[in-house]
Amino acid sequence: MEYLNIYANCRIVKGAGMSLLYDLQLRRYYHIPNDTADVYLFLQQHSIEECVAHYGEDNRETIEDYIDFVISRELGFKDQQLLPELTTLDLSWDRYADITNVIIEYNEAIDYDGPFFRELFALHVQALEIRYYHAVTLDKIRAFVERFNGTTLKYIKLVLSYDKVLDLQLLDKLVKQYPRVKSLLIHSSPVLRQEKIFDGSVPVVFFDKPINSCMACGEIRANYFVSNLELFTESQHYNTCLNRKLSINLNGYIKNCPSMQEDYGHVATASLRQVLDNPVFRRYGSIRKDDITVCRDCEFRHACTDCRAYVENPEDVYSKPLKCGYDPYTNKWEDWTQHPMKQAAIACYGLKETNN
Repeated sequence: MEYLNIYANCRIVKGAGMSLLYDLQLRRYYHIPNDTADVYLFLQQHSIEECVAHYGEDNRETIEDYIDFVISRELGFKDQQLLPELTTLDLSWDRYADITNVIIEYNEAIDYDGPFFRELFALHVQALEIRYYHAVTLDKIRAFVERFNGTTLKYIKLVLSYDKVLDLQLLDKLVKQYPRVKSLLIHSSPVLRQEKIFDGSVPVVFFDKPINSCMACGEIRANYFVSNLELFTESQHYNTCLNRKLSINLNGYIKNCPSMQEDYGHVATASLRQVLDNPVFRRYGSIRKDDITVCRDCEFRHACTDCRAYVENPEDVYSKPLKCGYDPYTNKWEDWTQHPMKQAAIACYGLKETNN
């Protein structure tokens, strides 16, 4: 008898209306009907002939097409047995640092050499996003990025305001000088486009709308979804946006995210230990997609980075992200800004002007 062996790194996540077949190694995913997902799940425990017998001989051709799909995309293979070597994927997740990623809304008036920042970047922080809402010179960008030489940072994302002086050639020189810079978003650009620099390894997204505050944050889009082992396993246990994240807003206040309402003190006076020991600070990082209304029924839930700052019901931290236009029950996308049921929350957060 023949069996279909699906690789352990290929995971099926069922939603209310559709399923997603994740390829966590090649970082791809495939949208499939729930009926197809049921066949794959059956095949993970039974032979192909047993599957045909279960679903009926008249479905043989369809089942064989499903199997061919898996094999053609290198998601699995046929064998005379279900190979025990394809062990269940370990879905545990942990890091040795209390904070792994940081957002800084840059403000020249803040002392970024103070004790809070020294403590913070001694914690083996891995990723940093630096947001510049207004135009800034290349020399000032260099001077700020230079501060992180000698730290454990592996990834820096720069959010910059469009300036025709900062052309691709200058940005290419910047990332070659500071190889930790691995992504750039240029807002307020005259044209929406995407380029790559540093021999095609660093994406530069030119965004044709202004980002002049944190209120532009939190939008859920299909092109933001990520299929990889890191995000998938973290999503099983934690919030994929706020887990082990710390942010410093434009005025120097410490938050989970610049868009969140709560703050945990100012960088000039607060100690990092006080922040980390605050149970409210840690609360948001533990809210999984499986805990969130609607999201728990969505097939994209382990590819999505979520948002707890803007939610459909501001009184319920477990409600669906406000800026998500996907309906997992109809499997359709719509403009979230126009949804009649979201208008009260949009007004509550003061987002009407941002959306116009």
